[in-house]
Amino acid sequence: MLPKDLIDKYKNWKENSFAQEKDHFERLAREGQSPKYMIISCVDSRVDPNAIFKSKAGEMLVHRNIANIVPPYSQLTEHSGTIAAIEFGVTALNIKNIIIIGHSGCGGIKNGYHMCHENNFDDNSSISNWLKLLKPVYDNISGEGNDEKVKYMEKESIIVSLENLSKYPFINTEVKSGGITLYGVWNDIGSGSIETYDFEKKKFDLI
Repeated sequence: MLPKDLIDKYKNWKENSFAQEKDHFERLAREGQSPKYMIISCVDSRVDPNAIFKSKAGEMLVHRNIANIVPPYSQLTEHSGTIAAIEFGVTALNIKNIIIIGHSGCGGIKNGYHMCHENNFDDNSSISNWLKLLKPVYDNISGEGNDEKVKYMEKESIIVSLENLSKYPFINTEVKSGGITLYGVWNDIGSGSIETYDFEKKKFDLI
């Protein structure tokens, strides 16, 4: 059996939220999904894209990984999970809007920073192998002191992931023609604010 608190929450959802949207769920079950947005977010339990954007079931395809990283396409063999999810969203579901969401106080970014700073990676750790993808980000960071550099890295990693994403073979041409639009978002957990990346200004702006 599931833990009792989860069972209670499920029953509450089924009797209230689901009941109010029953026709919507029946239509999704019958017709399948056609989400308008794909979200690449961190696994951090404090960041919930569906809650932030008040989305209904079927509106967003959400893929989560540690530190919301999009690997270079050259890493297809090593890190196929995220790349496969993106390919599915674009080629199978025909999603035209892809949003990378990073956030404040990201433990993945912080650990990745220290691994890069100390050049201390463990080949026997899948987490270490994944966070090694942050090395190009680390090489570009600026700021004074570790805390400031980690905060800078949270946003810089989103920019590097956007650059990686734009080079995927099934995305590159579509981005150039305007068929697919990429977005970068940084969420401040404590204040609830979000900043979006301006490609022309090359900076994040508060909404």
